Amino acid sequence: MRVDQVCEIQSGYTARERLSASPSGIPALQLRDLNESDDWAQIEPGTYDLGHLKERYFAGPGDVLFRSRGSLNTASAVPDDWPYLAAVLLPLLLLKPDTTRVRPEYLAWAINHPETQRVLDKRARGTSLRMIPKAALAELEIDVPDLATQDAILETSRLAEQAKHLENKAAELRRDLTSMVLRDAAQRMAKQSHEGARA
Repeated sequence: MRVDQVCEIQSGYTARERLSASPSGIPALQLRDLNESDDWAQIEPGTYDLGHLKERYFAGPGDVLFRSRGSLNTASAVPDDWPYLAAVLLPLLLLKPDTTRVRPEYLAWAINHPETQRVLDKRARGTSLRMIPKAALAELEIDVPDLATQDAILETSRLAEQAKHLENKAAELRRDLTSMVLRDAAQRMAKQSHEGARA
C-alpha cells in the first residue's frame, strides 16, 4: 500500500526570511531539532516570529515527521506525552496518519525498515545535499496489516530493542569486570616481583 493511502502528507512551512527567535513567537520544529535516537523527551521546539500560520502546518501527538533532506531520511512518530503543538518547517514533512488504518508508530517503523530505506536510497536526489522528494515518499509502498498485527509488530520491535540494549550493557559490564580482574592480577604480580627482588 502506498504511504499516501494511509496518511496525509504536508510539506513543512517555508520561512521566507531568516528565522527570528522570539519568546512570544510560535513554537516550531526544524530538522536539526530532531535527534537521531528519536528521544522526544529531549526535543523542545524553539519559538520564532512566523506570523499567522495555517493549522495544517502544526504537529502534535499522533503525527509523524519525516526527514526529507540530509544523510538520515527516517520518520519519527510524535508520542502521546509530548506536551507541545509546533509548526513544522521544511525540509521536514508532516504526515497525518489515518488512525483507523495505521498506527503512527507503525507508519514510522515501516518507513524506517531497512528494506524501505533501500528503496528510498534509490529515489534520493542530489549528492552533496541528499533529498527525498515528497512524491517519492507518497509513492512508497509499505505493508499495512490490521491494527492488532501492527501493535504486535511494534511490541516485538520494542522488546528486541530492549534486549539489544541489555546485551550491550551486559557486554560493557563484562569488559569492565575483565579489565578489573586483569588490573588486580597485574598489581599482584608486580607486588610479588618487587618483594622477590628485595629478598
